[in-house]
Amino acid sequence: MVKIKVVAILIGVLLMVLTLAYFYMGGFKPISTRLTDCSQINLIGVDFVGTPQDKKIGKHFQMVEEAREDNPLHTIYYKEPEGKRDTLHVFIGYEPNNLKEDRVVKPWSHKTILCTQAIVASLEMNRFVMPGPEKTKKEILAFAMEQGLELEGIFIDKIISNDYVEVWAPIKP
Repeated sequence: MVKIKVVAILIGVLLMVLTLAYFYMGGFKPISTRLTDCSQINLIGVDFVGTPQDKKIGKHFQMVEEAREDNPLHTIYYKEPEGKRDTLHVFIGYEPNNLKEDRVVKPWSHKTILCTQAIVASLEMNRFVMPGPEKTKKEILAFAMEQGLELEGIFIDKIISNDYVEVWAPIKP
């Protein structure tokens, strides 16, 4: 009987510690959405088409990480896999300080996204407690519906730091 009480107390303390850690890391923060004006988004980066386990995706991320300096990392997922063996299509890039950078030798390319307005979802929390892409997309879609706006259909993840990500969803003009 005493062992059961001790175990129950330990479980209660553990749950409280985990809840406090989750709170401290920002796990209870809501996704903040807003409408903003924007101009065209000019990116330089690499396209990856393959499976999530392909070692090339890590190499592509590393190439862009090394080239981007202090500029935020951008990812555009055109096709997200449902399983480990499904095809993934992602553009990994950044907004260069100078558009005439000579990094357009294969596999590098320029990508321009036309944008006059966008819905921006801000995620300011530790990456371990950040909501997944589907939850973020649902928040953006709900905001668009609420405002009577139609999305272009692409979502641009702008990774500013480990604890701050913005998801940009351009609006149809």
